[in-house]
Amino acid sequence: RKDLIHFIFPFALFYFNLILLNYDYLPSEYIRFLNLIICSFFAIFYLVKSYQILKINLWNKQQIIHIEHYKLIRNWTIFLITICSILTLRLIISLSFESVTSNELTGKSLTFLQASLWLIIFVKILISPEILFGMPQLAEKLLNQNIKTTLPLNNWRIGKIEIAIANQQDRKLKEKVDAKILDIIEQIDFLAKERYYFRNQKITISDMANELNIPVSHLVYLFKYHCQLTFTEYKTIIKIEDAKKLIESGFLTTNTLESLAIEVGFSSYNPFFTAFKKLVGKSPNDYSMSIIKNKT
Repeated sequence: RKDLIHFIFPFALFYFNLILLNYDYLPSEYIRFLNLIICSFFAIFYLVKSYQILKINLWNKQQIIHIEHYKLIRNWTIFLITICSILTLRLIISLSFESVTSNELTGKSLTFLQASLWLIIFVKILISPEILFGMPQLAEKLLNQNIKTTLPLNNWRIGKIEIAIANQQDRKLKEKVDAKILDIIEQIDFLAKERYYFRNQKITISDMANELNIPVSHLVYLFKYHCQLTFTEYKTIIKIEDAKKLIESGFLTTNTLESLAIEVGFSSYNPFFTAFKKLVGKSPNDYSMSIIKNKT
């Protein structure tokens, strides 16, 4: 019922024009001017309202989600609100132009711009199926089609944390870290996944902080409040994901399981075996056999 209030405007505008146009209470130029003001206010109001909803419910909301999925939705909504802003500006310019040069307001000026912008949106959707399906659903869809994909880690809390922080030092860090939380997480994931940073088994949290050119305290705060995992647990998961990729690429056809463990950053096979079975649900050898079986 609360949402029905948004239907008031179109009905009120229709009634307003019906009365004034039929009974000639005001000259047509005044009617056009009033319509221009009302329609412009309506368009700007809902543009601002949409921006506020996105900012509160998505961009600044604390969420425990896939970082890649979050970035996908954030970038898509920023793209969409930008297009809508241009469309709103086009509408206001069109109405303003018609209020001076025409006897009626239709908002049909500059329609080529409107058509072009909507075409861009449709093309964006067509070339980005994850927008329609969502990243996890798309990954599952691809897996069902025997296309290999790796789901991103589901560990990060994105946005400003809402819990009480008793430690005074952490409260000071909160203001510094939360403002750039997404950038730091992106750098961490890039370093870990794309540059295989943890293949060096001696890497510590201090080493990573130096590599990212940020204070160690920032990284400690990040894993304490914005990650479901400790730094050690995060390293382990990254190493196991790395091992899975190497197995899927045929690493074991020419190498041993021991060399696989060393390659991804474990000191020996035993801790690698324990971690792999705990996280994957099967031993490295069984996982390798299942990959071979699926290929055949």
